[in-house]
Amino acid sequence: MKILFLVPSSKFTKNVHRDVLYGCWCKGDRIGGGTLPPLTLLSVATVLKQNGFQVVLIDMMEESLSLERLIKRISEFQIVFVLTSTMTINEDAYILKKLKDQNPSLKTVIFGSHPTFMPRECLAKEGIDFIIRKEPEEASLELVKAIQRGESGLLNFVKGIGFRNGNDIALNEDRPFIAQCDSIPIADRSLLSKKARYFNPAIKRYPYATSLTSRGCIGRCNFCTAPKMMGSKLRFWSAEKVIEEIEYLLSMGFKEIYYRDETFTTFKARNKAIFESILSKKLKFSWICNVRVGTLDKEDLRLMKQCGCRMIKVGVESGSQEILDKSRKDVMISDIEQLFHWCHELGLDTHAHFMFGMPGESKETLNKTFNFIDKIAPKTIDIGVCTPYAGTDLFEDLKKDSPEIEDGSDIDLSMLHLNAEYNRLYTDVPPDYILKSIDAAYRKFYFRPGYILKWVLSIRNPGQLVNLVKSGMSVTRFVLFKN
Repeated sequence: MKILFLVPSSKFTKNVHRDVLYGCWCKGDRIGGGTLPPLTLLSVATVLKQNGFQVVLIDMMEESLSLERLIKRISEFQIVFVLTSTMTINEDAYILKKLKDQNPSLKTVIFGSHPTFMPRECLAKEGIDFIIRKEPEEASLELVKAIQRGESGLLNFVKGIGFRNGNDIALNEDRPFIAQCDSIPIADRSLLSKKARYFNPAIKRYPYATSLTSRGCIGRCNFCTAPKMMGSKLRFWSAEKVIEEIEYLLSMGFKEIYYRDETFTTFKARNKAIFESILSKKLKFSWICNVRVGTLDKEDLRLMKQCGCRMIKVGVESGSQEILDKSRKDVMISDIEQLFHWCHELGLDTHAHFMFGMPGESKETLNKTFNFIDKIAPKTIDIGVCTPYAGTDLFEDLKKDSPEIEDGSDIDLSMLHLNAEYNRLYTDVPPDYILKSIDAAYRKFYFRPGYILKWVLSIRNPGQLVNLVKSGMSVTRFVLFKN
């Protein structure tokens, strides 16, 4: 049995972040044209490969593969897996239908945020045979084995899946979260296409890899699907497993690792053991990680830098304590300031994520965020429109009074971060003001002559120059042309 793991293309953009499971993905020039390897798709493919199945991964975007060319190949596959989300589900379903039209015996399987929170809506779409809710590794293996045996009755015993049963839709009981994270294998990066050249403006050393060493999120943010998607209880790889992956990646020639954990710095005891191993084994690589404010101190940052960390990425969201509180962010403005101050003192680069149009937003709170960006002075920023995705508390609250939101799939890639119509329902500012504020913030931050000069003076080799020009042009296109 030959199984295809597919990263579909989009008619709306040339790049989409489809690497993590929960789904609130970014796209386009707003993020400097960055791309990320399909890490979660790789994880599932690795599980099936290790169990004797023949697997192939195709990234249509990275390989510049047209749908017409893919259709010509689809007869060689029996099953296709796609990681999808609220903002990609309609395009993905269209592509899967086209593949099934060419190969009617093809079984299509999707997983990700939208199948998890809107399973019936997904299965109602042509082209979709099966959905997997929440974590996909164990359910995928059981599902493929059931399909291979050809006994339809076996499907009823696969926890965490949904499927069409004649004219009805069957949704099996939930599958428990994977208790032992070490049982999740290290993703087989040899499955990545040799044509793929993943670019990310945050990366300095290529080739780079992404990694996910934990699952779950302790946050309560009302705009995020992560806790419901992966659970509020943290599960994580052991220090030994993390070191094993680092050594594997270095052996493959990777020079930088981007840790995609929601809260990498939460696991202080484990991380200390990791850092001690990095130093004792003299492992040479640079790395980036996501940080939750309040989970580390200056000495933690100092040790991280000593072990190769060169940038932290922080979900700041807003410069208004009122807005952070309404969103249940559970962080204090003063703690954010302290974190960035420590990083400046230690020479660690920082990237700050912001969202405009959060619940309760006003012109006054947006102005506070403008000023806060200046105050904490991150090296880079990105700003998105706070969007009510299926699976978030924000979506559920909105749907009670605004049923027109339906399953949320009208928030597709054509309007992601370019439209703020729903924000009028939970903010005090007009949608066009939110979008203009994002433009203004980008212009003010990135178009400063001193800022540009600082970046130019930091260039150490021709590759860095190429990357700077590429990401700079992408941000400029976003500001000027809204791609």
